[in-house]
Amino acid sequence: MKTFVLLFTLVALPCCLIGQELYNPAKDYRYFIRDSRISDNNQTKIVINDKGDTTLVAHYKSQDGPSRTFQEFTKVFKGTPFFKNGWYKGIMSSENGKDMSFLMAYNIQKNVVYVVENAKMDAVAVRPEEFTIEGHTFRKYEDIFLETLYMQRNILLKGYSCVLSTGYSEKTGYDTQSGTAAYEGEFRKYHKYFTIQDDMLRAVPTGKKALQTFPKGKRPLLEQFVKTNHINLKTEQGLIEVFRYYDSLGMM
Repeated sequence: MKTFVLLFTLVALPCCLIGQELYNPAKDYRYFIRDSRISDNNQTKIVINDKGDTTLVAHYKSQDGPSRTFQEFTKVFKGTPFFKNGWYKGIMSSENGKDMSFLMAYNIQKNVVYVVENAKMDAVAVRPEEFTIEGHTFRKYEDIFLETLYMQRNILLKGYSCVLSTGYSEKTGYDTQSGTAAYEGEFRKYHKYFTIQDDMLRAVPTGKKALQTFPKGKRPLLEQFVKTNHINLKTEQGLIEVFRYYDSLGMM
């Protein structure tokens, strides 16, 4: 079983900060996010269970004030709110334009980036203008992060969202022998495509409707290009190819 451990603030869980730790084959990182209150001894782990599901396992150990008794319980969620479900090496530009390397985790649900420079420093929640994580570059547009898929004369962007669905029930690798345990919920990720027209974000649909993004006068040429080259407009690569071809028309 592979185990990856990290920390983040989870709205749906009964604490404002969950203790975290990142497991790395070479070194363990232990840190917390600044400017947060630590109310109890809690720990959250990302675990790939025996069935191959990526799960978030939150273990809580809280003390009851009047009785001073400890309570321990564990909640298991399917998926995580993080981009690619973990921490990765990334780059963020400083104010003077110098690139700085960090270990990063992009929380899609909260639209924030967690960074840590080394194992002796705390993780910090930031919202930079631009950052690159695991080879994916994100920029801030209208206070949200969008991934740059294509940028020439025109631009194609990809936005991510994450929703925690509760009441989700499915047996996991953490089930008891009686089979009564279940996921507490599931982090479901979604994405949409955007372009910029007249200095405003505009959604780009997939499929044949994607061509409605472009001026009517160019659509016959785009339709022919899609047909001749067997472009699948329901795919990310297909959209990129159409944007690239459309930019080439401006030079013809």
